[in-house]
Amino acid sequence: MISKIAFSLCLFSMFTLSSMAQKASAGFRTDAFRTGGNEYQVWSGYSPDSVVGIGKSQARRFFIAGFGWRRVILANDSIAWKFTVDAVPLALVSEPTVNGITVVPDPKKISCAGCVIGRRTSYGYGIEPVGFEFNFRRQRRFQPVAGINGGVLKFNHDVPVPNSNSFNFTFAVKAGLQVFISESRSLTIGYRYQHTSNANTGNPFNPGIDSNFVYAGFSFHR
Repeated sequence: MISKIAFSLCLFSMFTLSSMAQKASAGFRTDAFRTGGNEYQVWSGYSPDSVVGIGKSQARRFFIAGFGWRRVILANDSIAWKFTVDAVPLALVSEPTVNGITVVPDPKKISCAGCVIGRRTSYGYGIEPVGFEFNFRRQRRFQPVAGINGGVLKFNHDVPVPNSNSFNFTFAVKAGLQVFISESRSLTIGYRYQHTSNANTGNPFNPGIDSNFVYAGFSFHR
């Protein structure tokens, strides 16, 4: 439910900003996303819950923070295609526990007398070495943006459950709105769906985590 509310608020914000675009961007032009242009971004995102999709682990809260480089591969009057590389120095996964042990898939269904219910946070870091983004209305102040990327995360515990793996792969798709506050500075707000799993390298199983992130970023362009 919280994830749905966060997603709805994110969409509402993007549509509200889009409706303001024509008036607010009158006369504004930027060539930041010309072919060969560079973008340097710091960003973070939070997912208050996990959903059942490809991954089966529930009640996982996820925070990530990163920074990266975007290079415009090709641009025309309307669209810019960017290659992306990101480092993730901080990833936090809050997991439900019973008697100190993480559980899967649904902690709400666990019932036992005398059990101690709690949470444990696992710390991780990683890299997203390959990704692509598309900016639309690339010369305007308000630019819809969509992207996809893949990477890896290494945690200090097995995630999402014991005997899975501390090393996980990630795959994410995202969409948002990038707003230029000057010709070479911009802010981004958006939604990111991320799947995190060990790709069947763990023993005995690979439950995975599917997360709905609301994320924000700040960029400068050269």
